[in-house]
Amino acid sequence: MKNWIKAGIFTPQDPREWVRKKTTREILEREKELIKRLSKKGVEVIKGGEKLPEEDQVAWNTKLVFRHIDYLVKNKIDVLIVNEAAWTFPYDTIDAIKYYGERIGKPPKVLMFSHMERSVPGLVAGMAIEGGLKRIGYSCYMVYGLPEESGVIDEIVGVLRFLKGRIEAEKKVMEVLKKLPKQKYIAFGGMSLKMPTTTADVDQWQKIFKVSYDALDQSVILERAWKLVEWKGKPGESEYRIIDQRVKNAKKYILEEGHGKVDFSRPKLRGPEKLVYQLSLFYAVYDICKERNCTFAGIKCQDELSAKECTACIPTAFLNNDAGPDGKRKKIIPTACENDMDSALTQLLLHLLSGRPAGFGDFRDVRDGILYIINCGQHPPYFFGKPDEEPEKKLDRVEYLGQEIYYLAGGSAVRGRTPAGQIMTVARLGRDNLRYKMVALPIETIEVKKDEHEMYDYSWPIIKGRIPISEKELVEMWPCNHLAFTYGDYTPHLVELCEHLNIGYTIYDREGRKYYRPP
Repeated sequence: MKNWIKAGIFTPQDPREWVRKKTTREILEREKELIKRLSKKGVEVIKGGEKLPEEDQVAWNTKLVFRHIDYLVKNKIDVLIVNEAAWTFPYDTIDAIKYYGERIGKPPKVLMFSHMERSVPGLVAGMAIEGGLKRIGYSCYMVYGLPEESGVIDEIVGVLRFLKGRIEAEKKVMEVLKKLPKQKYIAFGGMSLKMPTTTADVDQWQKIFKVSYDALDQSVILERAWKLVEWKGKPGESEYRIIDQRVKNAKKYILEEGHGKVDFSRPKLRGPEKLVYQLSLFYAVYDICKERNCTFAGIKCQDELSAKECTACIPTAFLNNDAGPDGKRKKIIPTACENDMDSALTQLLLHLLSGRPAGFGDFRDVRDGILYIINCGQHPPYFFGKPDEEPEKKLDRVEYLGQEIYYLAGGSAVRGRTPAGQIMTVARLGRDNLRYKMVALPIETIEVKKDEHEMYDYSWPIIKGRIPISEKELVEMWPCNHLAFTYGDYTPHLVELCEHLNIGYTIYDREGRKYYRPP
């Protein structure tokens, strides 16, 4: 099998002479068995103690710790495998991992293999080391067992493939980090519905993520929108004259040319007036973002807009989208409902990593291994089809229909269903004791039938995805009721990004392996 990754094996040893005399040869035999089995899986393995005397082929003192790591760095390994084949002194391995990171000048990619059998305390050493690393904020994935046991080598290879994904993500992650200082958030309104998890400390944002901040009242959106459409009476409920050509084009595209299905049968949307009002809000926000150089946003919506004017579903859906309501390509502006700042920032990160739209959703339901993402009236139309489909086809699938009871002023929701068979990344930044962390996992979408809307809120869009972990794990790890999503598996990218940002994470891969760093 052709080699696909270069791994360096670092094997430590107990420094006590009487212990070394009895265990060194046995440890080297275990190391040899591990290397043999990994080599058969296409892993090129470099030994840290290569060409040294037998006793020094395992790192039993600090001088050898540094010498082994220097040799591995010289051989340009991709990842470090710590081979805990017996009891060792944990500080030696912790020093090795720290030194390796310093030598390569970036977050180290480390897998620790702890030999677990009754006569050998390898797992004891591994757990002591893992605990020590967590105390100082280092991440390390531990696999335990014996190389000859069923599934053990496959588990190691699975982790190595994820680490390989991190290596391949490095260039893109560095590009994103360089772009972050040029990003600016604009908040339209304050905290929505008394949800504390929608707020963020903007000084903390500046310090950690380097992003800037701006804020306006939602009334500024209305003032701008009223310049785009002239209303004879109350906006959204009276005769109107469209002044802005873009609003005219969008109305024509939807209502006259029939791109999308419009339903005026529900109480919250009885005619085109509310739809036109919402379209004017979209272009108002889009223009404000452009004028103020804002690259991501949040709209409070509830209650001032949703109770007195109209919902912000169309503005939010199309700000996030790659095409506007007129069918023309446009700049993507990641935008969160309810002015959820950390969701918007998560959407921004996913957008910068993928180059694609990143949506905002509610963590609505999880049962039988399936997550239901059902937002309160908008998903970007980009997600109403496959990633490579033309935007026009997806816009034709949009269903514009009256909102639910929660929104007194009414308006149109942006409803649709995400197709089956797509890998998506679902993620959310959150804070534990005010310290940032990222949670994320990939899902595989499954078919959403139209009658499933009857089970939830009829006018709201649905994404269904199979999760790689238990429902209990997912609910317990998620920091709030909101999430961000995009097409593709960007979990290796997010781990790599979090390492560079120096924040914690709990991120699962497609097989349900948990990658963790303390906040």
